[in-house]
Amino acid sequence: MKLIILGSGTSTGVPEVGCLCNACRSTDERDRRLRASALLITDEGKRILIDCGPDFRQQALRYGIDHLDGIIITHEHYDHIAGLDDLRTICWRESLPIYAQARVLDAIRHRLHYVFGAHPYPGSPRLELFEIQPDRPFELCGLEITPFEVMHGRLPILGFRMGSLAYITDLKSLPEASRPYISGLDLLVVNALRQKKPHPSHQSIDDVLELLEGLEHRPRLSLLTHLSHHAPVHRLMEATLPQDVRPAYDGLSIELSHAPQTFRLESYRPTTLRLECRDCGYIAYSEAYELQHRLFDSILDCKRRAEETESYLLLCEHNPVFTFGKHADRANMLMDEDFLRSHGYEWYSIERGGDVTYHGPGQITGYPILDLEAFGLGLRAYIELLEEAIIELLALYDIRGERRSDATGVWLDATEPCSARKICAIGVRSSRYVTMHGFALNVNNDLAPFRLINPCGFVDGQVSSIAQEKGEEVDITVVKHQLSAIIVRRLRERLEAFK
Repeated sequence: MKLIILGSGTSTGVPEVGCLCNACRSTDERDRRLRASALLITDEGKRILIDCGPDFRQQALRYGIDHLDGIIITHEHYDHIAGLDDLRTICWRESLPIYAQARVLDAIRHRLHYVFGAHPYPGSPRLELFEIQPDRPFELCGLEITPFEVMHGRLPILGFRMGSLAYITDLKSLPEASRPYISGLDLLVVNALRQKKPHPSHQSIDDVLELLEGLEHRPRLSLLTHLSHHAPVHRLMEATLPQDVRPAYDGLSIELSHAPQTFRLESYRPTTLRLECRDCGYIAYSEAYELQHRLFDSILDCKRRAEETESYLLLCEHNPVFTFGKHADRANMLMDEDFLRSHGYEWYSIERGGDVTYHGPGQITGYPILDLEAFGLGLRAYIELLEEAIIELLALYDIRGERRSDATGVWLDATEPCSARKICAIGVRSSRYVTMHGFALNVNNDLAPFRLINPCGFVDGQVSSIAQEKGEEVDITVVKHQLSAIIVRRLRERLEAFK
């Protein structure tokens, strides 16, 4: 499990607007603090955001946050919920669950009234709210989370315990009943506004040290967050604090190991994904084919020179065209070439794997031009990644896609001989682990041309589309956006695991 400190500052951040104090003029990056927030990454790679303040957009861009699996909120103050609208680019199609107390959920509904009203504003984030209460554990992403009450002045708010980790912000006093939740931890993240001077609703650093002294089992490591410009600068805190108490800073990553009482601290550096996504729109097959080859050859040239490679994801719609893989059986083309050309179809023999298939308007044809070695992928794993990405996309439309052991692509009712139908064909070429060609996902396209072939070599093979399964056309631009986001996320996860 990994915790990344996205922001370690108080409600005004550091530097504070208009201030010329020592902390605000510091050139140490660790003294530049966005509003307090953290990202928890579970053992399974699920991402849980703790608080979503006004700096979330900046934090997401800085640390490569392109998806979340859930959010937990400590309380309703501006610096902890004001970034929720910026989630719209992450959860505009699939709802994102938010867990908080009833009072906090009411504040979110009020602030984002255009999201939760009878007629939500187009493009606003899709958020699903769940009430939680102190001392009542709940499960999120397979992780048990226990909320517990802390006092923010006279306002009761939540801290969270997750295994041997606890996170608290805006604490002034800790009720006696909540003390066991922070005892015997590997890691405690806790707020400390400044060194000594009392504050009506926040702890000072001295208050934290006193709190830790009073615990029966002191945490192995305590990290100070929610720091203001009145706190000492980072290097002074490091020099003067006890060894088991450290100042947090933006971008600090803490990895908790399965081995008892072991963890690693380091500055978080998001994995750089060298991938360009292009929506090529409606493009002639010959033009896309030429573009593929140009990019494919450029990657091969880089590899020959031992240079770092760039990868590409091209999404297209084509004019009506049939393509034949290098091992295609001509018998699977049920009409001759003259008939096809006279009815407006083009015809290409190409170097990808697979048999004959059809491309046309309303179908998304995707060409990932990837250096698989850069992602630590073999060809089989890459094809499986594409299949799983399509299956994940279909689930957004309540369509259950499946893989088959005897054929690539994505199917519906895959194990039913009489009703199995293909919704996405996959055929690739690879040379020195660089790919071209890719997949064809039926979205709104006319399925009649598939009757002119045995699709992918399956005699009497049935096909379907998202529109046919839903009974209505869908926005293909939206589908492209969703699909590219899924593929990019899966490639990023693969790259992070490989690195």
